[in-house]
Amino acid sequence: MGKKRVFILGAGFSKQAGLPLSTELTSLVLDGPRLKEIDDLQEWLADFKSRLADMEGTDKDFQLNIEQLMDFAEYDIELRRMWQQLCPVGRTWGETSWELAEGISAWLHYINEDIVHAIWDAQNGADLKAICKFADHLSSDDTVITFNYDTLVESALSQKKQPWNHGLNDHENGGVAVLKMHGSIDWILLERKPEDELEKFTKLFSKKDSNVEDHSAPPPKEEFEYLWELWRANDTQVLDAIMKRHETGLSHFKYIIGLAGLGRQKTLHTLPGTAQVWRNAFQALHKAHEVYVIGFSMSPYDSMARFHLTSVIHARKSPLERTVIINPSALSLKKNYHVVFGDPLVLIDKMAEDIDWGKILVHTN
Repeated sequence: MGKKRVFILGAGFSKQAGLPLSTELTSLVLDGPRLKEIDDLQEWLADFKSRLADMEGTDKDFQLNIEQLMDFAEYDIELRRMWQQLCPVGRTWGETSWELAEGISAWLHYINEDIVHAIWDAQNGADLKAICKFADHLSSDDTVITFNYDTLVESALSQKKQPWNHGLNDHENGGVAVLKMHGSIDWILLERKPEDELEKFTKLFSKKDSNVEDHSAPPPKEEFEYLWELWRANDTQVLDAIMKRHETGLSHFKYIIGLAGLGRQKTLHTLPGTAQVWRNAFQALHKAHEVYVIGFSMSPYDSMARFHLTSVIHARKSPLERTVIINPSALSLKKNYHVVFGDPLVLIDKMAEDIDWGKILVHTN
C-alpha cells in the first residue's frame, strides 16, 4: 500500500483546462446578455465597484473577484434594510430602502444562476488533456479535496476507466475519493420522494431520522436537510437539459442545483450530504502522509476552509511528511500556507499546467 496522499484543488487547477478564475468569471457573467441589459444593476455595480476600490486603495478599473462581489454586496443589502428603520412608510410603499435591498438581492440571484451556466458551458468546452496527465498518477489510496464546482477530475478518471466516488452513498464504487467541499455542477437537490431510484441519477445522500423510521414522530416539516435529498446526474444530456430548463430534464420535479454559493458565508448546512463530505475530508487529512495544494490560494473568501483545515492539521498526532504548494503566487502566500500546514513546506511557484506530475509524485506511488 502506498502512502496516503491528499490533493487539495482550487480554481487554479481547473484553469489549465480552460475554466475561468474567479476574476474572469465576474466579467463573463456580468457582461452576459441578461445582466448587461439591466440598467439599474449596471448603475449599482459601477457605484459599488468605485466604493470597493476606495476601501481597497486600488484603481477604479481593478478586476472584481466574483466572491468579493457576492460577499460585499450582502453588506450593501444589510445597510439598506437597516435604513428602512428611518423610512416614513412601510417596506413596500414605493422605492423604499427595503425595496432597493430586495432589488440587489434579486440581482445576486440572477448572478448565481448565470454563474452555474457559465461554469457548465466552460466545462463542456474544457480540454481534459492536462487533467488526464494529473489523473494518470492517482491511485485508490488517494483523496482529492476540491473546492471547484466542475467535474473535470471525475471526467478524467472515467475517461481512463479508473473508479472514483464522491464519498457519499457511492463510496462502494471504491477508487479515488473526489470530495466536493462546496458542491458539484452535476449535483441536484430533490424533495424527498418515495422513489428509491431515478433513471440516469444516483442518490448520494438521504438523511436518516430514527424517530421517523420507528414511527415515534412524524417527518419534520421545516428541516431542509431531511426534506431534500442529494442526487447526481449521471447523464450529460439530462444535465444539459436541466441547465436549460428543458422538458427532457426535471421539469416535473422541484429541484435545486447542488452548489453552496459564493462569498464568505457559504450556507453549507442547506446542501444535504456536505457534512459527510467534510467529515471524510477531515479523516483523510488526519491520516495523510502527504498533502498537495494545487491552485488553491487560501483567499479571505475561503475562511471557513482555512479555519477548519488548520484545526484538523494541528490536531494530528504527527506532522505531515510533506506538503507541496503549487501556485504561481506560492512564495508571496507562504505565510498563509505555513499557518495551516506548518513544516516541511515545498513551494512551487508555477501554474498547474507547467508541472511534471511524474517527477513530483512518482516517488510516493
